[in-house]
Amino acid sequence: MAAYEQAGQRVRSTGAAVSNDRVYEVQLIRDVMIPMPDGVRLAGNLFIPTEPGVWPGILSFNPYIKDAYGGQAHEPHHRHFASRGYAVLHVDFRGTGNSEGINPHPFDPQEREDGHSIVEWMAEQSWCTGDIGIWGISYSGITSLSIASTRPPHLRAIVPIHATMDNYEWLHRNHGCRGLLLGDVDWGTGMVVSNLLPPVRQDREGRWERLWHERLEAAHPWFFDWHGSPPDPEFWVRRKIPYEQIEVPTFGICGWYDAYTAPTFTVFEAVQAPKRVLIGPWKHSLADISPVHPIGGVHEMDRWWDRWLKGIENGVELEPPVTIYVMGEERWRHEAEWPIARTTPTRLHAQPGNTLSSGATDTAHSHTYAYDARVGTGSIGYNGHRKLLPIPTDQSADDLMSLTYTSDPLPDAIEITGTPVAHISLSANTPELTLVVKLCAVNARGESRVISEGNRNPARLDAHATPDPLKPGEIRSIAIPMHPTSAVIQAGDRLRLCIAGADFPTLWPTPNPYDLTIHLGENGTSIDLPIVPQRDTPLPDPALQAADASLQPVDPSSGIDLHVVHQHIGQRVTAFETRKTARYLIDGGGELHSDHHSTVTTNADRPWETNLQSDSRYVLKRGAGDIAVRVQGYLTPFAVRATAEIDIAGQPFFRREWSKVVDDWSGYDTAADA
Repeated sequence: MAAYEQAGQRVRSTGAAVSNDRVYEVQLIRDVMIPMPDGVRLAGNLFIPTEPGVWPGILSFNPYIKDAYGGQAHEPHHRHFASRGYAVLHVDFRGTGNSEGINPHPFDPQEREDGHSIVEWMAEQSWCTGDIGIWGISYSGITSLSIASTRPPHLRAIVPIHATMDNYEWLHRNHGCRGLLLGDVDWGTGMVVSNLLPPVRQDREGRWERLWHERLEAAHPWFFDWHGSPPDPEFWVRRKIPYEQIEVPTFGICGWYDAYTAPTFTVFEAVQAPKRVLIGPWKHSLADISPVHPIGGVHEMDRWWDRWLKGIENGVELEPPVTIYVMGEERWRHEAEWPIARTTPTRLHAQPGNTLSSGATDTAHSHTYAYDARVGTGSIGYNGHRKLLPIPTDQSADDLMSLTYTSDPLPDAIEITGTPVAHISLSANTPELTLVVKLCAVNARGESRVISEGNRNPARLDAHATPDPLKPGEIRSIAIPMHPTSAVIQAGDRLRLCIAGADFPTLWPTPNPYDLTIHLGENGTSIDLPIVPQRDTPLPDPALQAADASLQPVDPSSGIDLHVVHQHIGQRVTAFETRKTARYLIDGGGELHSDHHSTVTTNADRPWETNLQSDSRYVLKRGAGDIAVRVQGYLTPFAVRATAEIDIAGQPFFRREWSKVVDDWSGYDTAADA
């Protein structure tokens, strides 16, 4: 019996129905107040069928303001699930939106405890059957994992989408490298202004003012927590999710271009319950509304909920548990396991002539590379969180600024599905650095496209551990598990291994110039490729439905502008600039306008001058006088600063500035540079 069939026998069946075709009218009940054990009340919006009844519950839990941008983005999904006979609850974190309390730090362990309490509260309500599921994308997906790890008695299933169990390792300290693009350029600086907002739905009794004053008194920029030393050595360790403790059916959804593909597979492999994973050719987007190759992801979620929350015998636990999109072949395929058992590992060695082939050179050889902080802008479209930035068909500009090793043309097409692993033997005249490797396919026209990439700081292989700086003359060999992928490389194309010291603006560049030496030979630099042949007996093709266009969020007005600027006159400078604007209509009256603008700049000759400048603004338009919240951020390799201004009806109301010296780089006098 297949492993996935055996797993299916371990979970109870709550009924024998085979379908769930009924569609219900849905009502929205705002600000359902949920008591926590410590007396704090959290606010939730409840989407529930108008018809009297008792329904299984589905929870979504995040800090993204249920009555504004976070709620409106996902309201179509909440309404969809409710229309199929579920009670769907979207809850604001404590200290955000209309919830009480304070949330001073991101991914705080209190979040999972609150989520546990919400699940059990839902199960006790008269409108609930007692069977609860949790879903969400990004932070909501992370909370689905964290809450499930606490094992609430009434939790039956989860659907984490683009989620990780350790944000320090996979985002902020990115395998020992200091994350930049998502953690700082967009999300980190943007969350400062979001957390300073008052509740957008304001009661006449003035409760909202009390909540707001409490938050302002305790205000703290979240992004300060991942730059430099945290409050105590165990700060981020406590924020790791013990995903091995998850015991409920788990359906992980992710994209090949998302930052959290590897964590999705890690959780999938660890869960000891019915499980499934669906990986598409997407960035950080929901499957039905992805700008590229959308599919009916919500239909697959419906089947998961119906099976584990309603007991409908639809056979999801009997199907192959792995569904992947094979790029280059442009088709969906089932697999029986991950990693794929029939994989043939194939090692290619870097050679003295900058070639890549099987068989290592039998003589000692090395290549020296001068670090260039600008590498990365040619392939920025691969970053999963820039979902509106097209994936480039040619990123040769990055190749030209990297150390490269290229194979002969392939005699036959090959499929690479799994996790490539680069083995790099190196030495450098700097105590630590950002080491970036990319596996590319080069076509007959010389166009280079990224198949997979990875990064490590050789001095911080474990992001949570004490750094072990490189020593002068020391040769260090490290393995870099790269981004999981599934791609067919065509006959005639060549494979290329690119090695560089930067991935700007995804990662902060190392702040000083240095030379990197790559060593070749039997135990030198190479890459292991997971080559996957066709199955002897193919599994049935996935029966995926078309995307549901009705799930597009209602967006009254929004815009985004992204561009890269290169300056080569006098200095070798590169800047990445982004601007995002949006407008949200508030239930009960008023509008919330947002405007986020940031520019991050690096200099190949003076990388210590790398800096990020951001300007984030929200304006809550209301009859009693507009509330304008503005936060300006300034970040360098050695210091971070944020300045907040809040005006009411054009008059100053709140001013605060935070600053912090950053000691992220061993071997540097950060106090002097700050």
